[in-house]
Amino acid sequence: MINKTITNIRKAIFLFPFLFLILSYNTGFAQSNSTTSPYTQFGYGQIADQSFGSQRAMGGIGYGLRNSKMINTLNPASFSSVDSMTFMLDLAVKGETGRLKEGNNKANRRTASFEYIAIQFPLVKSLGMGIGLAPVSHVGYQFQSLQRIDQYEEEAYVNYTGKGGLKKIYTTLSYSLFDRFAIGVNVGYLFGDIIKESSSFPNVPNSHRLVWNDTLRTGGLTYEAGIQYSIPLKNKHKDELVLGAVYSPKISPDSKKRSGKLSYTGGSVTGNPETSVSKVDFHLPETFGGGVTLNRPDKFTAGADFQYQKWSDTRYDKLFTNGNLSDRFKINAGAEYIPNHTGNLLNRIRYRAGGYYTNSYIKVDDKYGYKDYGVTLGFGIPLVDRRSFVNLTFEYNIISPEKRPEVTMINEQYFRFIFSYTFNELWFFKRKLQ
Repeated sequence: MINKTITNIRKAIFLFPFLFLILSYNTGFAQSNSTTSPYTQFGYGQIADQSFGSQRAMGGIGYGLRNSKMINTLNPASFSSVDSMTFMLDLAVKGETGRLKEGNNKANRRTASFEYIAIQFPLVKSLGMGIGLAPVSHVGYQFQSLQRIDQYEEEAYVNYTGKGGLKKIYTTLSYSLFDRFAIGVNVGYLFGDIIKESSSFPNVPNSHRLVWNDTLRTGGLTYEAGIQYSIPLKNKHKDELVLGAVYSPKISPDSKKRSGKLSYTGGSVTGNPETSVSKVDFHLPETFGGGVTLNRPDKFTAGADFQYQKWSDTRYDKLFTNGNLSDRFKINAGAEYIPNHTGNLLNRIRYRAGGYYTNSYIKVDDKYGYKDYGVTLGFGIPLVDRRSFVNLTFEYNIISPEKRPEVTMINEQYFRFIFSYTFNELWFFKRKLQ
């Protein structure tokens, strides 16, 4: 058994340089245009959806999802479902077009970005392993406001921009204790930069222009544990009910803030740059998740998830939040249907649909929140080998602020397209010459 495990690891290890090649693309990935939402100026940005392309088409479910043809990073216990002879790779890119509205002001935005990459393979029977790289949060915004600058003793236009985000590289181990019960752990390394810059443009010609730059850099370990329990239903279709739960503790990675200030006159720097580096409080919240799916082999899967993140119990640097953190709830539901897994191509396509709802983890100006909800639709198109898939996911998302008569906030609508490729090959199958 030990020799087989070593052999399987050696067969998979050649893809590790591919993962680290993408990891070395740190700067571009951290600062990619994955979002244009002004709300990402608050907190640590937009919380990234950890589900993969095939799951996002089902509303992002995953806690109770156990499918040997999908990599499911939402619950590390699912990794032991991988077939003992197969190797899987999943990667995705995302395109997004958005419409922002504030009162009578409207704007359209478009972005494109790399989403994730992951591999999954068996070590021995009932023991699965995975490695991947995925985003944790996205920051990307740009806007302008007219405000009073004390140094000018008058009003000036100030441009605000933000970019970057957090991400993690991780490894997962999962073991099936017996046919019905599986456990899994995920250990990752969180890293990334959140960069915020503001620059003033006074109305007085050739007067001073100020530029402020603040960068939050963080790095530290993350932990997650999950379980899944399968209940076979006694009917002719061999249906199965899978219950899943996930827990991750609050973490406090090492974080530093670098602040700088420059003064320009007529395009030239005047005076000495002001810089400072300080250690800051930074937490990611304790998270609980649970879900259930009903699965009929090669026919359909339907499920629902619930997630709770205890953001109110975390500490943070005020510069990077501009508001209070509040507990976040999220619910997901979705389904997949296969007309006939042995029929023609149209019958073998996996048709998927779902939806989700969540509240914001930020209270803007300490009191205003927003709702984030959407619907999803997608297709899993099998390739010639009938094991690998091209997954197409379409998502319509609305970010709607709480209605307050005393303040006008931004309404956002997004249409997203996610293209993912799931490669599934019999790499560990020993072929014999006839």
